[in-house]
Amino acid sequence: MKILSKVGLGPMSIEIIDIVSDFAKFHKKNIMFIATRNQIDKKEFGGGYVNNFSTEEYSNYIKNKKNKYIHLCRDHSGPLLKDSEKKISFHESLERTKESLRDDIINDFKLLHIDTSMCRNKYKIAEDLISFCDSIASEYKKKIFYEFGTEEHGIKVAIKKFENDAAFFSNISNRMFLVGQTGSLVKEIYQVGDFDNHIVKKLVNLSRKYNLFLKEHNCDYLSNLQIQEKKNIGVNAINVAPELGYLQTRTTIYLANKFNIKKSLNDYKKKILIANKWKKWIYSKNINNSNKIYCSGHYHFSSKEYKSLVKDINKFTNFKKYLKNVMFFELKKFLQF
Repeated sequence: MKILSKVGLGPMSIEIIDIVSDFAKFHKKNIMFIATRNQIDKKEFGGGYVNNFSTEEYSNYIKNKKNKYIHLCRDHSGPLLKDSEKKISFHESLERTKESLRDDIINDFKLLHIDTSMCRNKYKIAEDLISFCDSIASEYKKKIFYEFGTEEHGIKVAIKKFENDAAFFSNISNRMFLVGQTGSLVKEIYQVGDFDNHIVKKLVNLSRKYNLFLKEHNCDYLSNLQIQEKKNIGVNAINVAPELGYLQTRTTIYLANKFNIKKSLNDYKKKILIANKWKKWIYSKNINNSNKIYCSGHYHFSSKEYKSLVKDINKFTNFKKYLKNVMFFELKKFLQF
C-alpha cells in the first residue's frame, strides 16, 4: 500500500493553508493537512479556531484549489481530546467524536487518526470508532484510511505497549500509520525531547513486522540533519504544526516592529496574553511574555485584533507575499523527507 504522504502539516491559518498548498504544487510534494478538532470541526460543535472554518467549509476551500498534492486528514480524533469537551461526560464526547468523524468522511477526509488515549479500554473504543467510520464510508462510498496511536506526547514508548498497538492495528484492513512516540516533545517554541535511535529502530522493526507505517508526531523545530536522521532510521512519516504557527506569529511581529505599528500590535499581544492559551505550552516556570506570544499567537489569527494588525502591515508591504517567502524557505527542509 502506498502512503498518502511522508509529511503532515497543521493548517494553522488561512494564510498557511494557501502557502502550503502553493508549496506542495510548486515542488510536486504530497502533503497531508492534519487538522485537529480544535482547529477544524463540525459547525454544530463550534467549528474551529482556524479561520472559524467548519469541516464542510474547510473541505470545500481545499478542494476548490484543485491541488492533487494536498490531502485532507484528521489528527487526534477521540473522546475527551477536544478542549471544549474535556469537562463533559465520556459518553457525550464519544458521540460527538462519531458525529465529527461522520462529517470528516462525508467531506472527503482521507486519513482519520483514531486516538483513544483518554479511554480506559482504548482498543474496544477504537474498534467502535473504526467500525462506525467504516459503516459511514460504505454508506457514502468513500475510501478512507486510519492512523492509530495513543502514546502521551514526549514519552518514549514502551516497546511491549507499542507491539500491543501494532498487533491490534494490524487487523484493521484499511490501516496506514501507527503512531510511535520517540521522545520528541514540543514546549513553548522549542524541541525539548530526546530522540532515541535505539528505541526508534525497534519501533521501525516492529512496524515492518506487522506491515505498518511508522509515524512520528511532534517533529517541530528540527534541523535538516535531525529530519534526515529520522528518514535514515526508517520513520515513514512526520507531523509538524506549532512551528508553522510560530513562524507566522514571528513574521507578523517582525513586520509590525519594522514599520513601527504600535497600537494594533499591542492589541494583538494583549489578546494573546489574556487568553492564556500559552499555558498549554509552558516549559519553564519563568516563561517570558515573548515566548507566551510566540507559542500561542496562532490561536488568534482569526481575531479582529490580528486582522487589524495585518491590515496595518499591508499599508507598507504585502504581508502574505512576505510570509510566503519566509514559509517557502523554512518548508524546504521537509523536501528531503
